[in-house]
Amino acid sequence: MELMHNTDKRTSRLIEYFQILYKGTTDKETYESYRDVLETASAYETNAALDELLSKAEDIESYTIPVARFIRSVGKGLESATLPDYQDNVLLTSLVEENGEIAKVSSSLQQISIQLKKEGSGDVSGIQEVLSSFDLLQKHYERLQNELFPLFEQTSNEHSCVKLMWAIQNTALDLKKQTQAYEGSDMASFWKLFSNFYFNMEILRYRETYILYPVAYRALGEHSEKRMDSALADALFSCKTGALTFEQLELIFRLLPLDIAFIGADDRVKFYSDPPHRIFPRSPQVIGRLVQNCHPPKSVSTVEEILSSFKEGREDSAEFYLVVRGAFVHIQYYAVRSMDGKYLGTLEVTQDATHLRSLSGEKRLL
Repeated sequence: MELMHNTDKRTSRLIEYFQILYKGTTDKETYESYRDVLETASAYETNAALDELLSKAEDIESYTIPVARFIRSVGKGLESATLPDYQDNVLLTSLVEENGEIAKVSSSLQQISIQLKKEGSGDVSGIQEVLSSFDLLQKHYERLQNELFPLFEQTSNEHSCVKLMWAIQNTALDLKKQTQAYEGSDMASFWKLFSNFYFNMEILRYRETYILYPVAYRALGEHSEKRMDSALADALFSCKTGALTFEQLELIFRLLPLDIAFIGADDRVKFYSDPPHRIFPRSPQVIGRLVQNCHPPKSVSTVEEILSSFKEGREDSAEFYLVVRGAFVHIQYYAVRSMDGKYLGTLEVTQDATHLRSLSGEKRLL
């Protein structure tokens, strides 16, 4: 009981210091009064303090700078801790390895930038070439968003940090895109873009290493993926228009030129189709996850507006279209209602409509 009380007291002091940072800058005297807990803070205490404030944040991105300063303040404690051995967790082992590869690219980019600045060269094509082939970064962030974050949310009550990480991931990828596509002659503007990208990438790499992975590892414990009972293979989906085995139904969903997802009335993901041509990645860990947590913070208000309009009966559908990695993507949402009008959930249908958009005239023969 004494240990529990002591832990609560330490976390409370971290929260106090975090609140001071959020309100404004601190001075040396303030830091000294919290030095004992700041310089010995563990990943678990740091995460608990972050969650206390981030879980109540209306604008999660307004915490970006205070969180960065707070984590810098507890860096000594985080970096002195022994990191877990993740070998018994395939997902975390893989993510750690990817983070190591990202570190190598980061080091290479740093060396190139230092050399160019030393030479005063305006030829930044070397940096842009590295960034153009740096596909691992987006792949890594998507794996975090679709594989680790859902599991972490399911097994820990203190998971608000991932919302801010997602927002920073989007910022980093956007800055990466701008940097690799920069064609101007103003080198100051280029280096500002590159520096901001590099800073955000390194912030994320650090937080994954010293906070997210250790805390998630403890939370996951013996967690294992839930798998469907093999008896479903012999069961039938039956309705007035016919019947299909579950194997047939799954294969049909895989062949349809659509990505389909169903969100229940409780706002949790109940089902998604998994065709080989998926536009937006998904993993089994998303099942049961709040749909609001499946989108970056800047998109959550739009998601909630769609769901509210469906629940209140103001709308029955919503349509969006955008360009994603060169493809014209069409997205539709439909309110699913029972025969008596009760809201049962939302159907999301996403399609790469690039080919359809290009068609003209008629085709009547093979």
